[in-house]
Amino acid sequence: MLFAIGIRCIAVANGVMAAPDTGEPFFDLCLGWLQKVQMVSVAAGFLLLAAEAYIWNRFINSQTLLNQTSNLPALFYILLLSLRPIQIGFYPALVASFFLILAITRLSESSFKEKALSESFDAGFFTGMATLFYFPSSVFLIFLWVSLLLLRSVVWREMVVSLIGFTIPALLTLACYNILFRGDNLYIPYRMFRTIWEYRFPLHYSWKHTLLTAVLGITGLVTIIFFVRGIANNVVKKRKIWSLMLWFSTFGLAAGIIAPHKDAGAFSSLAIPCSFIFSNYFLKSKSRWLPDLLFILLALSAGINIALG
Repeated sequence: MLFAIGIRCIAVANGVMAAPDTGEPFFDLCLGWLQKVQMVSVAAGFLLLAAEAYIWNRFINSQTLLNQTSNLPALFYILLLSLRPIQIGFYPALVASFFLILAITRLSESSFKEKALSESFDAGFFTGMATLFYFPSSVFLIFLWVSLLLLRSVVWREMVVSLIGFTIPALLTLACYNILFRGDNLYIPYRMFRTIWEYRFPLHYSWKHTLLTAVLGITGLVTIIFFVRGIANNVVKKRKIWSLMLWFSTFGLAAGIIAPHKDAGAFSSLAIPCSFIFSNYFLKSKSRWLPDLLFILLALSAGINIALG
């Protein structure tokens, strides 16, 4: 937590925070006011990040997914969402990550249940809420169905119920928007669907980006190889949830690819599974120096990017 506070103090002191430009109409309508003042944006982003880290860490420990109680998932979650200036404030993908965490926790509860209609609906509803605030999160509807197939036998009612839960937030929002803003009732759906075609790449890829990308790439490669090798050593329930982490990573990458802004914020959902995958490696690796080196490089590259922009 001290790291998160320190990295945000550095960002504010150096004035390197990115200007708010979300392109997400529902987020702007409901929570855009939090971005008007820099300190309010930083404070709101920090509080939401801390809440997400706590919920995610508690879920992993309650499921004993790491075979020992640890705060490393929370540490890595905070670190991975503090790498670039765009991640310091309050932004749509961060809000979406909150609902995605709730969705995956509900999905895990459906494992080995005879009926899981409630869990399926809740997971669909949370995914739909994530999509409202950040449209690229819509790809996680497919992840939801893949998860149900992986965790349970094929039950078509649960697939349908999850779809109903997913559509309810959008239907309620469009109904309310149509009542309150009759003259512009197609604006939100138009903007939401248009976002997938609005690609915006950074004009300059500096050495700071290169350093961060290289460190993340090396760390990701080492930890994922270690993670995949360890899946078969778990009991059935853990093996299924571990597999979900890999599927989540795939769809998190897809969400970043279709996002209109190609920045660190677009790939924020990857911090959810990667924080677990990284923690697994750091807790179980037999190497005495490589985990420490990777962590130092991650923290150093994050500090450089935040301090220098």
